Amino acid sequence: MSVLIIGGTGFIGSRAAKFLIEQGERVVAMDHYPNLGRIEEIKDDLTVVEGSITNFEILIETIKKHQVNKIINTAYHLESHSELYPHEAIKVNILGTDNVFEAARIMGIKRVVWASSVAVYGDKKRAAGVPQNEDAPCVPLTVYGAGKQFTEFMIHFYNNKYDMDFVALRPTAIYGTGRSTGATSWLSDFIDIPVQGKVAPIPPSPEQTLGWCYVDDAAAAFVAVCQHAGKCPSELYYIGSFKATVEEMMGIVAREIPGARVEYGDRYIYYLDAVDNSRIRRDMGFELKFDPEKGVKEHIARAADRISI
Repeated sequence: MSVLIIGGTGFIGSRAAKFLIEQGERVVAMDHYPNLGRIEEIKDDLTVVEGSITNFEILIETIKKHQVNKIINTAYHLESHSELYPHEAIKVNILGTDNVFEAARIMGIKRVVWASSVAVYGDKKRAAGVPQNEDAPCVPLTVYGAGKQFTEFMIHFYNNKYDMDFVALRPTAIYGTGRSTGATSWLSDFIDIPVQGKVAPIPPSPEQTLGWCYVDDAAAAFVAVCQHAGKCPSELYYIGSFKATVEEMMGIVAREIPGARVEYGDRYIYYLDAVDNSRIRRDMGFELKFDPEKGVKEHIARAADRISI
């Protein structure tokens, strides 16, 4: 038996793959365009399959060939791409994701853990700084967020109609080394670039607040839900994060990288900056391990290692 990670060579998926392998699991990483650099340290311990979730036949073939019994799905067109090419985004994000759900149903795979997003909530101004839980009303602002909300509905539909065990996780602002694309790629750049002695362009203004979550915490949450014994108590979870301004995070960076320089912009970041993650803590025993100080230090260490390779 094996765990299929769709988006398994991606930013979060590659870390989840590492954690599962460390637990003794057989892992299959499926990607449309595999990024082998992200899985260098585990490349001999997993199987890589090239394919798109828009191809239903490849999904079925992969599940059969590798005896898949659980799926983690992080594949999705990012927000910036979805806004530029909404028709393509709908095909991949909505129809492609439903291909995964339908393939799991047909092949008898009960547990699918899927990456939703804090973007389903809409503008953080609605929350007025009050941490929001999974039951708060959602008013998405983008094609990306609306697609996530619709797919959360489909998870509920599959679970109720077919007695599946599909679960959606809502990450917040995920930072860590190695993210190279999308409107949130600066969540890698704010450390990856100063480590190289260069000036990092930071799109938002320094006083803006985000809910910061280090990539290893995000990946660990996916693994915790994937490996949960018995049926999951809920079909929707916030992972959790630490609320901080951009300037506060850069203050930590400056202490660790003397002379670190950034150029701020004025882009408004609408993502919810404070979430209540008591549900995942209660149901899964999951706790965030990387507060901003620890997360920034780990990010710097990994970014430095990437440069030295």
